[in-house]
Amino acid sequence: MASREQLQAVASNCSQFRNTNGNSFTSSTGENRTCENCQHFTKNGKCDINLVDQILVRITNEG
Repeated sequence: MASREQLQAVASNCSQFRNTNGNSFTSSTGENRTCENCQHFTKNGKCDINLVDQILVRITNEG
């Protein structure tokens, strides 16, 4: 399972991020962009389009 910081980094680098509020950057309550508030993130803590690991590898290799 990815850490909260990793989920924020993934969401910031994900072209498929869809905020549960409809705003693609932050919610109206000021929450950070994170997988945890993405429409593709399931209640089981998984990305239903399987992008978390791919993006983590890419941003780790870029850094």
